[in-house]
Amino acid sequence: MSIDFNNIEDMSTLELLSFLDKNRIQTDKKREEIKKLRSAIESTQIVKTNTFEEVIQENNIDVVDSDEDFEKEVEYYLTDFNGLKEFNKESIEEVLPSRNNYNYERIVLRIIAEITHDIRDINEIIASDSKMSKDELEEYKSELLSLIDRRNIVKEVLLTEEKEEVIEKSNNLIFMPIKGTDDVRVFDDLKNIPQEEYEGFIELFKSIKDGTFKNIRKFTNNGNYNGGLEVKGPQKRIVFQRLSKDSYCVISIFLKKTQIDYGYRNNLTNRYSEYKSMEKELKERVKEDSFINRNKEIENEIFSMLSNGKGGIK
Repeated sequence: MSIDFNNIEDMSTLELLSFLDKNRIQTDKKREEIKKLRSAIESTQIVKTNTFEEVIQENNIDVVDSDEDFEKEVEYYLTDFNGLKEFNKESIEEVLPSRNNYNYERIVLRIIAEITHDIRDINEIIASDSKMSKDELEEYKSELLSLIDRRNIVKEVLLTEEKEEVIEKSNNLIFMPIKGTDDVRVFDDLKNIPQEEYEGFIELFKSIKDGTFKNIRKFTNNGNYNGGLEVKGPQKRIVFQRLSKDSYCVISIFLKKTQIDYGYRNNLTNRYSEYKSMEKELKERVKEDSFINRNKEIENEIFSMLSNGKGGIK
């Protein structure tokens, strides 16, 4: 379905739901393809010589990962959106992706479609239950009005963002310190990464800085680092966490060479545990200009190393 964002106010409920249902059907198909491919790989000799990512690349099906990554992006922003205590233009703008994000319009429209889906469900409940008590009816009507108001605000945000001049965003990168010292962990991580791989991390760091968050993933299935965030490129990963509206703590950077990497999981568990032990302190320190400035110095040093590639750390 082709969407004309200049006429979004004229989009009917049916059009929004059609977009949502079509998106879900496509995603379910892609997930089934991934599931079948994994099963095929695990039951043959391919897995002994190739990682899952390598087989994906060799079979030229990057679009599968792209669609799956989009669903993870939507889940990430929907979680923050639904967790808002107050729904107004300012609070909603804070949890939506940057306007620079190439999926911005798709993500925002998907949120609008999800709200529309909830509105339809409540309307159907009200229409189908003739024995509903007066209190129950009032409760459903209140929720219905709240959802309609919420949807209108998101539409307004989308339209306003399109008309206003886009201001370049620059988040602060905070590098997780070694507890009890002024040293930071990221330099230890760099020692374990081949210098020829350095340059590939620049794009990931920049995506955190400008708020586009390349291929973002939120860890939800592992209690050891539940709530952690990850941006990724081919094999390259940066795990981070939000400290404030515009400050993000870099917890770990690494290369993930296989789909199942127990060493990576153990290291990430330990590193995230270390981060959680100092999270409260870091959230206070990002309020200090001196702390932000110190991390900008570290950022410049790291970007210089990454840019040098083979000419970086000896």
